[in-house]
Amino acid sequence: MGMTPLAGWMAKEGYRICGYDDHLREPVRRLLLEAGVCVYDIILEEHVQDYSTVVYSSAIKQDHPHLIAARAHGLRILRRGEMLAEISQAKKLVAVVGSHGKTTTAGMIAHLLRSSGVEANTIVGGLFNDPDIPPFYHSSSEWLIAEVDESDGTIDRFCPEVTLLLNADWDHADQYSTEAMIDEAFRLLMVRTTSQVLLPAAGSLKNRFIETGSAAITCYQVDESVELPFGGCFNQMNAAAAMTVSRLLGADTSKDALLSFKGMARRQSVLYHTSKLSIIEDYAHHPTEIAALLDSLRQVEPQRRLVVVFQPHRYSRTKQFKAAFADSLKSADACYLLPLYAAHEVQIKGGELSDLQHAFGDVAPECLEMNLTGVCELAAALTDELTTVAFVGAGDIDSFADVFVSWILSGRQLEDAWSHYLASNVSSDCVFKRDEPLANKTTLRVGGMARFYAEPANLTDLRALLLAAKLFQLDTFCMGRGSNLLVTDEGFNGLVVRFSAAAWRRVEILSKDRIWAGAGSRLKEICGSAAKAGLAGFEFLEGIPGAVGGALRMNAGAMGSWMFDVVERVQFLDASGCFRDLPKEAFSFGYRKVEEISRGIALGAILRSPENEGEESIRSRMDSYSSSRKETQPRAPSAGCIFKNPEGNYAGKLIDIHGVKGMRVGAAEVSDVHGNFIVNTGGATAADVIELVRRVRATIQKASGYILEPEVLLVGKCWDDVLQEAEPVQKEDLHVDS
Repeated sequence: MGMTPLAGWMAKEGYRICGYDDHLREPVRRLLLEAGVCVYDIILEEHVQDYSTVVYSSAIKQDHPHLIAARAHGLRILRRGEMLAEISQAKKLVAVVGSHGKTTTAGMIAHLLRSSGVEANTIVGGLFNDPDIPPFYHSSSEWLIAEVDESDGTIDRFCPEVTLLLNADWDHADQYSTEAMIDEAFRLLMVRTTSQVLLPAAGSLKNRFIETGSAAITCYQVDESVELPFGGCFNQMNAAAAMTVSRLLGADTSKDALLSFKGMARRQSVLYHTSKLSIIEDYAHHPTEIAALLDSLRQVEPQRRLVVVFQPHRYSRTKQFKAAFADSLKSADACYLLPLYAAHEVQIKGGELSDLQHAFGDVAPECLEMNLTGVCELAAALTDELTTVAFVGAGDIDSFADVFVSWILSGRQLEDAWSHYLASNVSSDCVFKRDEPLANKTTLRVGGMARFYAEPANLTDLRALLLAAKLFQLDTFCMGRGSNLLVTDEGFNGLVVRFSAAAWRRVEILSKDRIWAGAGSRLKEICGSAAKAGLAGFEFLEGIPGAVGGALRMNAGAMGSWMFDVVERVQFLDASGCFRDLPKEAFSFGYRKVEEISRGIALGAILRSPENEGEESIRSRMDSYSSSRKETQPRAPSAGCIFKNPEGNYAGKLIDIHGVKGMRVGAAEVSDVHGNFIVNTGGATAADVIELVRRVRATIQKASGYILEPEVLLVGKCWDDVLQEAEPVQKEDLHVDS
């Protein structure tokens, strides 16, 4: 949220900006696109080198592939705060600083200026509750109002015209090991301030920061007669600060000027409200903020039972404040904890969730799972009393809150809750359905329905879908063109994700010998693009009826060559959902399986051509392979080769020599063209195919001793289970041509 307003403002200023985020969310993606920022789903080294500067969040580690690529090409590399400081040098900067309330105060200033028609640039560190208002405003004005963050030390780069210090509490122990260190960071900023320092009259800040250099110190008073759309003493203080700054710039600061301010997202945001139940969300992640929030909620609706769900943020902060967190949270009538959000930190002894629980003493709060089980447990704990449920924290607790609200709104019905949750978390181009037939999406043309089905339009959609599946505790299966698949007649009782959108089918020639291919790209299309560019070595893929994602997962092969023969590196989500960009050598690839990708999701790959060659000779070889396939493989619907080749032999050869060609169950038949194909002669069911697989295996094992293992993926059940099921054989179902 610090990067988005900066990127949007710079795009409006005339910079050519591209953006990439491993965990981008749809509302932010839409904002960036509307601002003119190019948003990459997948960014490659070739893209990075087209720019002069890389700006990154402090949450990004130094070994991130994009930073490595930037260093390799000699690009400037700046943290977000360093870039903001650089652009602020050409402006009169009003720096909004402090431990709490920066985003709300900056949002209030932006609102007051906009409402009064006063031109000034603003860069706010959060989304407005009004989706039509971006978190930045670009103007030709010499003034810039921006939040300046102290958390990563980049506060030292700023020299403001005006500094507004809201408060100063010790925080960010990873950066400031003592309270004196964070005080010094604020003090030095005020020393570098050229015109005015604004401080609250109440409290001890003026005494703590009395020596601030040449800038004049102005103290502002809270005016309790100012009308606000929400309560709380913190908001009164923020309003007083915002009005003081706005008055300097000539904005309307009448008593009711903030009544039309709709607030900032995740700051006392009302997610649901009835006479009986209120659900709010707040970004509070410091004990002082939490105490102020709960006090405000008590004041606004004192008759309601207050239930707090808190997610601790970072190990260092939890270790530093666990006792204070416990003290502030004890004022709730009931408290629940969610798993700690680590951000970029590694585990720290004394800063774990169990340590926070222990700090509560004998009445430790219950921990909820971050999924539908936790949601149901929380919902079941609601009583008939008037209740406010507050979701509090700076991590990904907002997703949990969204599921909870969807669960309540749906009447605790999974299908409706799922649809409600996705509606606000994926793009308008994302397709999501319930009870979607899968048979016509596979090359075998058999199988049942997916309970939930989606076609993500981009990586942001995919991540939202995967997070939703995790939260709703749904199994996930990803498919491309549906080859090498057998869907059971019962279908798939989870989420099927299909990579059919244009973003996943992108094929790009990167250089004289390299190609980028997205997970949904047809292998045949890669051959065509490569041939046109004179890149040889991909011809063997021409007749494989699949897409890149599946080919990477199973190291697809034909004509004596394998997918990983032409792979340079792969971008994928690993088993835990983390983005990985790894070279070929990092994978354990073998016959029909790549271990790492089979546990995750391939997003695409850079493929390298072993040699350059003329298009005519490449296409001649493709035509030769195509002719060979047509002569040796059936034309009827199939899933491709049904069995893996056993070591030292070939499945098709064994089926041929032992007279199994033509074996039939229902409308499923062992092809008489190629024995390792089971074809759908018209109206076959998955049960037909599975039973035929059983019988072929039994026949080959009895005749040769070889145990054939299925190569096709079984969706909806496990091969080990179905191959052991014994079903009665009806005489009329069995037909063998000898």
